[in-house]
Amino acid sequence: MRLLFEIGMEELPARFLVQTLKEMKENLEGKLKDKRIKFEDIKTFGTPRRLVVLVEGLAEKQEDLDILNMGPAKHVAFGENGEISRAGLGFAKSQGVEATDLEIIETPKGEYISVRKFMKGEETKTLVPELLKELVLEINFQRSMRWGVKKLKFARPIQWFLALLDSDVVEFEIEGIKSGRASRGHRFFGENFEVATIDEYFEKIRANNVIIDIEERKNLIKKLIKENCESSNEHVLIDEDLLKEVTNLVEYPYPIVGTFNSDFLEVPQDVLIISMQVHQRYFPILDSEGKLLPKFVVVRNGIENSDEVRKGNEKVLSARLADARFFYHEDLKKSLVENVEKLKNVVFQKDLGTIYNKIERAQKVADYLVDAIGMEERKENVLRTLLLAKADLVSNMIGEKEFTKLQGFMGADYAIRSGEDELVAKGIEEHYYPRYQGDVLPKGIEGIVAGICDRLDTLCGCFGVGIIPSGSKDPFALRRSALGIVNIILDANLNISLEALVEKALDTLEETGVLKRDKAEVKKEIMEFFKQRALNVFTDMGYAKDVVSAVVDKNYNNLVDTLLRIKAVDEFTKMDDFNNLVALMKRVGNISKGFEGDVVNAELLKEDVEKELFEKSNEVAHNAEIKLSEKDYIGYLNVILSTEDVINRYFESIMVMDKDEAIKNNRLSQLNYISGIFNKIVNLALIEEKK
Repeated sequence: MRLLFEIGMEELPARFLVQTLKEMKENLEGKLKDKRIKFEDIKTFGTPRRLVVLVEGLAEKQEDLDILNMGPAKHVAFGENGEISRAGLGFAKSQGVEATDLEIIETPKGEYISVRKFMKGEETKTLVPELLKELVLEINFQRSMRWGVKKLKFARPIQWFLALLDSDVVEFEIEGIKSGRASRGHRFFGENFEVATIDEYFEKIRANNVIIDIEERKNLIKKLIKENCESSNEHVLIDEDLLKEVTNLVEYPYPIVGTFNSDFLEVPQDVLIISMQVHQRYFPILDSEGKLLPKFVVVRNGIENSDEVRKGNEKVLSARLADARFFYHEDLKKSLVENVEKLKNVVFQKDLGTIYNKIERAQKVADYLVDAIGMEERKENVLRTLLLAKADLVSNMIGEKEFTKLQGFMGADYAIRSGEDELVAKGIEEHYYPRYQGDVLPKGIEGIVAGICDRLDTLCGCFGVGIIPSGSKDPFALRRSALGIVNIILDANLNISLEALVEKALDTLEETGVLKRDKAEVKKEIMEFFKQRALNVFTDMGYAKDVVSAVVDKNYNNLVDTLLRIKAVDEFTKMDDFNNLVALMKRVGNISKGFEGDVVNAELLKEDVEKELFEKSNEVAHNAEIKLSEKDYIGYLNVILSTEDVINRYFESIMVMDKDEAIKNNRLSQLNYISGIFNKIVNLALIEEKK
């Protein structure tokens, strides 16, 4: 059998469509499984006016239920006189049966009481109506509404339900809205219609100019744009996120090319592009060199061209671009640095002060960081970058909330036009990078240092006043800030101490009277916070989780060095000797686990193999330190592996847990000393042996 269910409604916001269909599918799958109704596949389709679910290969009835529920052992359920005990009666009651219905069955563990239940499966058609009602009522939206006198909550008013089980209507009703076999075509280019079968629905919905398959609509938009909106020396800039949004705004797409006055091109093209994409959902058109042309593409919800639609959108865009041009020219009437004073009146957070306060703190951390990475000659530029980094936030362009996506970019443009150094201007833009996962990273020292110090002040400041992310709550995007810092440090190959950097930021907060909590406790929490982000970053690079955890567990203060150690250990895990190393370490560690002390008394070494191991371990400790100082981590791992033969001989002939307490403790100290050498760069106990 096949089941088709369509929820028809007023236009649904584009951002709700895909997620709602996903949740409907998952919910329906769960319900069918709970009801023991087998099916082959569930497909979903959707437009702004409809949510559609199609179930293929639906079983005609539930599977019969034949189960055996085990109870307590027979001797527990029945007393010595054969009368049922309280335990036996309790089990019978819990199963909803009389004591006489209990069975005694033989198991490998003895005799147990049990209850056998058999339930014949009901026909699917009797269960589906209630199932579909539940499906509708359980749909959750970020924002829902009621309409008329109905109590039903939904994102938009529901207009109809179409529900067919093969060719039969699945009859149900929700607050006066009855299911049936009627649907509606395109709002402007279709008609209302009824269908006798599921196949007829798919034929008629298309005939009424509705493409219900989301992927098909998206591909059609790209195809029509390429065929009708591009020429040999120009191309349409198609942002993937915008394409997804536009796809979910229409039932049948028709791209139309519009134009705007070329005088607007005096405004930076990123401003114009953002205005088209974000505010109007238009696709900009660029020439072969990537320069914006005074043209755009609007995707109409229709099946044909329309001069009225084109002219209407041109008029709306012209007004929007006029605003952008006005803001831009107003901003250019004064230099960027003149905006800095205004930041003294813009509160970042009530306990952390103004954005200007934040800039001053970040500059102090930057002063330390520039010295730490040996870039003193760029210090003046870095400090200037931080001074101006947030100045565009109070510009007309950004401050009016029209073009917030352009923060940083506008600051860079205004900086250049104000006569600032090009490196400073680039740093202003780059200090926001990365803005999201997978975004570009800053490349100039100005952007790198400013980006780290700005984020670090936010992170340490929030932790310092008790604003700590929990669950899904992270109002200041601290997880993203920490991830940004980790990624910037690694990409820029900065050999710096993360702990020292955090300490400097906390000292600055303390000096300015902002820190509200114990500094040591805050530092500990922040370092643990960074540890979790570092684990994620290194794992996302493709390294095995156990390797990453084992290395980070040992030390992650210098992230660049941590990555070198991860690479070395990861490479070593692929070698034939790897399992020998892990087995060796675990054998040593397990015996001495929990024992404190690693000072060996040579006079208590009685056996030759003990003395040999003592000499070998001292030699290995010396050689290991050399390899570590050279950052030759593969060499270090090979050095400690060279102890394999003597350690194996040691365990073959030495009883560590000697009756003589002094000898036993000395042997445990010797194993602890060796274990300490083994675990200089990685906690080998956390790594799994490779099969």
